[in-house]
Amino acid sequence: MNKLIIYNLAFGAFLTGTAEFVVSGILEIIANDLDVSISVAGQLISVYSISYALGAFFLVLLTAKLERKVVLLSSLFLFFIGNIVAFFSYDFIFAMLSRIILAMSGGLFTVVATNYAANLAVPNKKGKAMAAVTTGFTISLAFGVPIGTLTAAYIDWHYIYIIIAGFTLLNLFLLNKLVPKLEAESSVSLKKQLSVIKDRKVVTGLLTTLFWILGYTLVFAYISPILSQGANFTIEMISTTLLVLGIFAFIGTQVGGTMADKWGSSKVITCSLIVHGISLFLMKPFLSSTITILLVIMIWALATWTTTPAMQVYLISLRPNTSEILLSFNTTVMNIGMSIAAGLGGLVIEYTSTFNLSWIGGVMIILALAIVSYSFVLNRNEHKTKGDLYNS
Repeated sequence: MNKLIIYNLAFGAFLTGTAEFVVSGILEIIANDLDVSISVAGQLISVYSISYALGAFFLVLLTAKLERKVVLLSSLFLFFIGNIVAFFSYDFIFAMLSRIILAMSGGLFTVVATNYAANLAVPNKKGKAMAAVTTGFTISLAFGVPIGTLTAAYIDWHYIYIIIAGFTLLNLFLLNKLVPKLEAESSVSLKKQLSVIKDRKVVTGLLTTLFWILGYTLVFAYISPILSQGANFTIEMISTTLLVLGIFAFIGTQVGGTMADKWGSSKVITCSLIVHGISLFLMKPFLSSTITILLVIMIWALATWTTTPAMQVYLISLRPNTSEILLSFNTTVMNIGMSIAAGLGGLVIEYTSTFNLSWIGGVMIILALAIVSYSFVLNRNEHKTKGDLYNS
């Protein structure tokens, strides 16, 4: 039964991921339809990220004392409403409004769903359980986004959201039937929950997430113009590339969750960041070769999404009694990073070249690797100090 519940939580994450990521694949289509520039349309990604961060942080805090099943289902219902608004978005203002509703509800759902999965799993399978929810998110890259991109190419991008709305109602029904009640972490006061940001290990861990997602989103948010302008990809070729990217992202979450449980999160995070950085630096030189750039994108997606569950496991290990709050902080920082990346990417395109995005992203990954190495040192020193005190 727990597996069935986790699969349904993952399905909800798939729907929220599709609503979020599909814009990257159809950015040029939306820009033309709403009569705005690509850099302006890119702010739909930026606004989504800011709103997602608010949902993942403030809404989690505001609902912290409520029974979690109620919060889970309410967030999914609001997500349904957001899709209806998106379907009727025929100007830029309504498109923005739909993104805000979708993002805030999606942010809240993702945090609560991930924490649900961790609570339903046995102790040595928490990484795998959380990876399952993240997998739902990445499957949206593999199937939801490419299908949405093709839908936009041949019908109308608005219909993507009415389809998502229909599946959201189905998911809402299933989760209502299957999910057990889960009490809030009421034993931990709000003040104590917020105090985690005073912990240098947590802060450096969150900064790692910030620079890691900056490096990724600088390229992913503008993957469509990068491939169309740099590699002369058609909309069908971009859709196929997104399918390939999503498949390897899916594999990455599986590898990341399993290996974090088996080898430890620190090794997985270190290795994945190194590969991630190298792949970004290789992207620009190989844009002219279709086969090579596809190979680079495969490695890039695999490395990026291997980091995700490993980072979640690492953060929860730092403060197990405030796991949901830590996940909300992590999700918030991720989306702040996405927002900054979307804005920064727009500026890079506006004033320099689209093709500079990949090496700038690579620099961000180097910073993430340096910061997380420091976080690991702090964590090891603390455990060593506690061990010495215990032995004495």
